[in-house]
Amino acid sequence: MPSQRKPLTRAESQQRTREEVLDAAEELFLAHGLHETTVAKIAAAAGRTQGAIYGNFTSKENVCAEVLLRRGLALVSEMWNTIAQSHGTLDDAIDTMVKSWRIAVQDDDLVALLVEYSLAVHKNPAQLDVSRGHIEMGLSLLGTMLTEALPVEVTAAEREEGAKGILSAALGLALAQTLDVVDMEDASRVLARTIRNWVADLSEQSSGRAAS
Repeated sequence: MPSQRKPLTRAESQQRTREEVLDAAEELFLAHGLHETTVAKIAAAAGRTQGAIYGNFTSKENVCAEVLLRRGLALVSEMWNTIAQSHGTLDDAIDTMVKSWRIAVQDDDLVALLVEYSLAVHKNPAQLDVSRGHIEMGLSLLGTMLTEALPVEVTAAEREEGAKGILSAALGLALAQTLDVVDMEDASRVLARTIRNWVADLSEQSSGRAAS
């Protein structure tokens, strides 16, 4: 006699709904952009009611933020695993970070969605708070990666400063590359140099303190 499938708990059912909504929303956002995608279209594509979407997300922009977060976390996770497993040099780690960045920014639709989302929420305090939380998460992960390349004397505040500098450069170069201000090769070299310079600068600061 075949075993009966165990019913999903409320939390499991809600998580499944969220993932199905995010899957459908990601496809629509990348194909049509934030403005042209509506909650009704997301609900139809996900096979859910609009009420189910609003039961899990506060707005269309909130759905978009979660789509971008999911893509970002997947990228960082893959990058971190590659660095951790390679046990390579600093140059190897920088090369992995730049390659991961290249993979992300080759998706022009993803970069365009990030820009459109940023413009849409810059006067929305509630959604900006959500985005700031996501950015803090990314900075924390990037700071953890930098820890492996920096002397132990480097402070948490200094690591955060370096992470902010690198992330800002990565985002700016992504937009510049999409707009053909720089080509992919030039942008990759600039990003690699930026990471290397931050590591060198923070290492020098800590060495100066240790010597004094």
